[in-house]
Amino acid sequence: MSEHTMSRRSFLAASAVTAGAVAAAGALAGAAKSAQAKVISETSSVWDLEEVGAPTKTESCDLVIIGAGGTGMACACQAYQLGLNAIVLEKEEQTGGSFIGTEGLFALGTKYTEESGCTLTVPEAVNNCMEYHHFIPNHKLYQRFFNQTPETVQWLENLGVGFQGAIAIGDGEKDWHVYQRDLKKGPGATFQDSMRAAAEKLGVDIRLATPAKKILMDGGKVKGVIAKADDGTVIEFDAPAVAIATGGYPQNKDFLYAVSETRNQLILPQGVPGNDADGIKMARDAGAYMAEGLGTVMWCGPCFNGAVWTHMDYCASVQPTLWVNQDAERWINEDRWISDFAGVGLAQRNQDRTYNIFTENDLTAWEQTGPYGMVFSFVKPGTPMEGVREQIDALVDGGTVFKCDTVEQMAEATGLDAAALKETVDTYNQYCDDGNDPDFGKAPEHLRRLEPPFYIGQIGDGYYTTCGGIMINANCEVEDADHKVLTGLYAGGSDAGCLYGDSYDVKLAPGSQASWANNSGRIIAMQVAKQLGRFDDPVAEARKFAQADGTAAVSSAADKK
Repeated sequence: MSEHTMSRRSFLAASAVTAGAVAAAGALAGAAKSAQAKVISETSSVWDLEEVGAPTKTESCDLVIIGAGGTGMACACQAYQLGLNAIVLEKEEQTGGSFIGTEGLFALGTKYTEESGCTLTVPEAVNNCMEYHHFIPNHKLYQRFFNQTPETVQWLENLGVGFQGAIAIGDGEKDWHVYQRDLKKGPGATFQDSMRAAAEKLGVDIRLATPAKKILMDGGKVKGVIAKADDGTVIEFDAPAVAIATGGYPQNKDFLYAVSETRNQLILPQGVPGNDADGIKMARDAGAYMAEGLGTVMWCGPCFNGAVWTHMDYCASVQPTLWVNQDAERWINEDRWISDFAGVGLAQRNQDRTYNIFTENDLTAWEQTGPYGMVFSFVKPGTPMEGVREQIDALVDGGTVFKCDTVEQMAEATGLDAAALKETVDTYNQYCDDGNDPDFGKAPEHLRRLEPPFYIGQIGDGYYTTCGGIMINANCEVEDADHKVLTGLYAGGSDAGCLYGDSYDVKLAPGSQASWANNSGRIIAMQVAKQLGRFDDPVAEARKFAQADGTAAVSSAADKK
């Protein structure tokens, strides 16, 4: 038989192989879907929704926005500017969500990056992040997001949000846009105060203490939402579009442990209460699929148990002294936190227990000359850490930090092996004397001998939010397991997946999650306007509200109808 001819038997054999390959491919595709289903079935309790009675009241609108944080408030303001009749459902008694814990957001091509000297382009940033995340994210989503950031900064300013300028975190690019702040409230709270004032001026309908309980679907299309008011009234909101913006699941530790690879016994959420996976669970109930990386968390690393975010005891937690794990061994170069806190947190989650050891000499230095490395915008080297001793003493009194005269006492206080801990301390001190860390490459200026008295405390793995979730496309439309759009269902902010691999990309795009919250909220509003046929080009219409003069920024919804 020549190479150009084939017998019937050969043809049938080849066909069988081909059919088998197709069947195998189908089986693999099914396995990919069932793998997620298996995880869900094995941990079914974490996905349960609260049962509510039949609705006794019905209302209608164009868009229901679930959550009044960074994503929800941006979505609501843009929606009202586009003339959409939107209702915001917020389960807490105030707006802001976890966004009030943010300090700045990522953007490129703004007047602030021009002033800072940042020359990073959007294509470069997209390629950097795609590579960092091992090409897991949605490339088109990244492009739309990053290209929109300069417009969104101007849009936010037009709504009354202020920015101090663009700075760097560690040795990164100067593209982190730090908010102006009320010193008594903090930057994120100041930001959200401005958004709330803008929403009030626009006439946004926000229902506080009214949590959404279930998304209603009909044939793959959104039908509305069931919610429960604080007085117990069950309300059905009939709407063709729903935006899920509940902030992920950082406060639901059971859910986090169920969907992530985290093994550290002490994890410490640094955000505000309320982000309990509500939106993600409702999305799955409505038919949504979870993107790769559902368990991705925005780790920020060491935090003494009992320390308070932004306080000096928190700042002491992250200083590059000596960190050991459950085996009394070092697990990372401790000064890495200064340039890549997310990387440290990611490494820390793989340890069973983690501890920070520092000395009286360190505490005195922090009091007098400030931290060894800058801690976000809280405190920088050269600025005394006022109150640090009193706060550390309070942790000692509370039994989460121990003051000891010997290595053996530290071991006894923490349950660590005394011989192993002594070997680690002695070895570390020798590295300090040599000015060289051959194990982890810690910078010589951060190699400081440990002399008694010592302080030791368990450091939990702190984290801000979660950043893995619902599968979406470049329009923030939610998809099912077959990548079919669930018409009218949208997700943004920390509820959405498709932007990260296994970690937050703070080293490359600082403040990307805060930026994503605002930008995804705007994208959703534009897409709903398109879905409902309100404009031929809703993106161009939305852009009018980001003009430099800001004249149209707070036009009322009635004016746009």
